[in-house]
Amino acid sequence: MQLTVEPCPSRITVDRGNSAGTVKYLREVTPYFRKASIIQEVGWELQRGFLSATPPPPKSPPRADTRYLPLQLCRLTRSHPPTDLEGRILELHSPDGVHECWLRAADNAEANVWFNALHSALAALTLKALRLASALPDPPQLQHIGWLARRHCLQNGRASSESSEDGAGSSASTSRGAGSGFGCTGGWRSVFGAVSGRELRLYECAPWSPEAWASPSITCPLIATRLVSSPARQNEAASSSSGATQHPATFAVRVGTIDGVVTHHLRAETRRDLAAWARAIVQGCHAAAHSLREYTVRCTWQGKACQLVVNHEDGFALYAAGTRGVGGNGVSPGSPPTPLWRRSFDKLKMSADDGARLLWLDFGGDDGEIELDLESCPKPIVFVLHNFLSAKIHRLGLTA
Repeated sequence: MQLTVEPCPSRITVDRGNSAGTVKYLREVTPYFRKASIIQEVGWELQRGFLSATPPPPKSPPRADTRYLPLQLCRLTRSHPPTDLEGRILELHSPDGVHECWLRAADNAEANVWFNALHSALAALTLKALRLASALPDPPQLQHIGWLARRHCLQNGRASSESSEDGAGSSASTSRGAGSGFGCTGGWRSVFGAVSGRELRLYECAPWSPEAWASPSITCPLIATRLVSSPARQNEAASSSSGATQHPATFAVRVGTIDGVVTHHLRAETRRDLAAWARAIVQGCHAAAHSLREYTVRCTWQGKACQLVVNHEDGFALYAAGTRGVGGNGVSPGSPPTPLWRRSFDKLKMSADDGARLLWLDFGGDDGEIELDLESCPKPIVFVLHNFLSAKIHRLGLTA
């Protein structure tokens, strides 16, 4: 599929006049007023091979004043710049992010018609590209691809495209301590996203080669990723008070890492796109939980070196260090090791962490609250626990 751009017919007439006692004829001044084609520099070429096949020849001979824009993996957006108060401008960006073409309709209604037509064509081409890219070994089990916008943040006076928060509260786990985040005051930057069987990947431009697909700029392991809403921040409230409106298809993903919680604020172009991304990410997190089955981390409990095992089916179990292999593989040749204690998921009343190294598990009853020193940031295991619980609830057919 491609977009054809043709100029409107026009005529420029220059009257011959007398300048400094000489007569200038039309043929001499025409080059200063008229170009051979007003759209001569419009358009771009896609790379050949892999995700792109040779386009079919046009049905009619090419014209000098006609340009063809290949649409495969292009980004379509309506960013509504300050000069477009009526919403008449559409933006088409090339897959490599180098070229762009702005189209202005007569009014907002016509712009909506053009946007819907182009959006449908791009969606069909994206599905075709997804089928081609699914044959790649990396990323494995590719589920969803497409363009997003990512908020460009400012941290300590320096540009940063991600925000890190030490404290992340949730219904399943809370943080104790003075964790604080910060707002993003920068703009939005286009990124190409992909959800595989294990990861959410973000690329600076559309990956066109197998090597590019294997080299994302940002990788979020789905087992430690959560999809959350993206509430309006103070800077967004300030922008809306000045006449701008918040985009209705914004969301965020939070990733538990050994350095704390990293939040990526993302924006889809339409609500339907947002729903597709949300479904792909949530299903990917659940699939990662079913695939992992079990997560093991070293810790200290009551002064003893231990291993905490969180099993997708059985819940929590604490073993003495050395009696069970990391990752859930037993090392004892005989009978399986006996845990120091074991608790099922339904016994968990509350969990909390300090964002640094301590994890508290409250199972109620006589046990009270159990404190574990993980000797590193507890956020990865907290996010794994969230996804295990979410996957179990989803499997039971329950919704929040």
